[in-house]
Amino acid sequence: MTFQSGLIIKNLNLESIVILLLLIVVSLISLEMLGRKNIIQHGTARNALHIIAGSAASIAPLIYDDIITLTVISFLLAILTFFLVKNSILKSIDPRHLKSWGIFYFPLSYLVLLLVWGNSAWIISFSILILSFGDSLAAFFGSRFSKNYFILSRDKKSFIGSLIFFIVTFLVLFFWGVGLESLFGIKSNVTINADVYYLFAASILIAAILTVIEALSSSGLDNLLIPLFSAVLLSILFENPNKELLINFIQGMLLAAFVAVVSYRVKFLTASGAAATFLLAGFIFGLGGWKWSVPILLFFILSSLLSKLRLKVNLKVESYFNKSGVRDYLQVAANGGLGGLLVILNVFDDNPIYYIIYLASLAAVCSDTWATEIGTLKETDTYNILNFKKIEQGMSGGISLIGTLGGMVGGSIIALSGYFWFDNNLLISLILITSAGIAGSLFDSFLGAKFQIQYKCGECDRITEKKNHCNKESLRFRGLGWLDNDMVNLFAGIFGGIFAIVVSGIIL
Repeated sequence: MTFQSGLIIKNLNLESIVILLLLIVVSLISLEMLGRKNIIQHGTARNALHIIAGSAASIAPLIYDDIITLTVISFLLAILTFFLVKNSILKSIDPRHLKSWGIFYFPLSYLVLLLVWGNSAWIISFSILILSFGDSLAAFFGSRFSKNYFILSRDKKSFIGSLIFFIVTFLVLFFWGVGLESLFGIKSNVTINADVYYLFAASILIAAILTVIEALSSSGLDNLLIPLFSAVLLSILFENPNKELLINFIQGMLLAAFVAVVSYRVKFLTASGAAATFLLAGFIFGLGGWKWSVPILLFFILSSLLSKLRLKVNLKVESYFNKSGVRDYLQVAANGGLGGLLVILNVFDDNPIYYIIYLASLAAVCSDTWATEIGTLKETDTYNILNFKKIEQGMSGGISLIGTLGGMVGGSIIALSGYFWFDNNLLISLILITSAGIAGSLFDSFLGAKFQIQYKCGECDRITEKKNHCNKESLRFRGLGWLDNDMVNLFAGIFGGIFAIVVSGIIL
């Protein structure tokens, strides 16, 4: 059975787009003034802006096919909103009177949609609609009727709000998919070659994934993540319907949910870490199969067990680390986010290099994790990687003989996990991945010693990664304020991938 969806695209002149843009700007200014005078509530102003701007942005690519003009306009809006937020001109839109970058993320996400999906106006349109109506209605109902809240990242979310977001997202996807002449009342010129059962299951799956992403987002980041992930999922599941892929994806998400729940129960993960693992593992399990799943499962399970073991035998060094062995969403994203991106890229462009980069980046973060956990299992001499002077065990940038050997083992385990899926040059591939892991681990130590933010405790005079130590706020000692341990781990993984690309280009 074939269903049609989307809208007939009509050409409008540039003046119509300019008028649409002016309406958005006038609405923005009007809502800001009404909010400042307390004529309307801040939340109402923000939700109204969401719907007005979102509706206009979703209509634009369907009625005006000059993508270049729309791209230029969205680029200018991104610059404008960045300036407004940077200078705190629109604080009244945020009910907490704090800076929120959401109003900047919106045109930024729209710009990315136009650049990547410019030839698929329907994907852009419905990615924006999901955000505009799902997020706004979730905020509206959640703030008025919910009594139960939860915090996964920084922002407080409600269970009712998340439920509303899921329902709205499902309705937008499913009823549009089966060709109801809703929204604009005109028929479509985009065809989805799938039956109603496929569309129902795919809509449920996408709605569930986007709901978890929205729950994890904070500080307006959902304005960036929801449209982009919506577009990716629509491209994978709706643009070229594939029942086998859909079934694998659903099975992968179910397995990921099981892993996340069990890991939360045994305290491998925090609640936010479990939610992030559900998303990351779901994409890798569902889109990558065993080839991509085995390496990250080995890394996660073995590294978590090592962390638990180290906590039991050497709790002393824990006072240096910013976070405990229980991983949160930022640690999950830092260690596996690049892998999730690579498996998505592999769906659109099946290229063996993505798998090599994936293994290399995972080997880097695994090598670094094992170097830390094994290197701090027992007290041992630790040296600063920059000058090889002795430092206290657990300090950023420190290396030890046993830790380095442990890192080599960690990297080699990731290399071996991909053994059955290497196309050729098995021995060279194993050496390449292991070497990338060691290189990434050493790069992590270098960043930790040279650039990572470090604090000094005013009570015990220790150098630590923790903002609060001895129940008091620590003083900044050195390093870049934004470069914490999670960012260092992310860069180490990226470095491992780059190392693999460069070396493989030389020897393979």
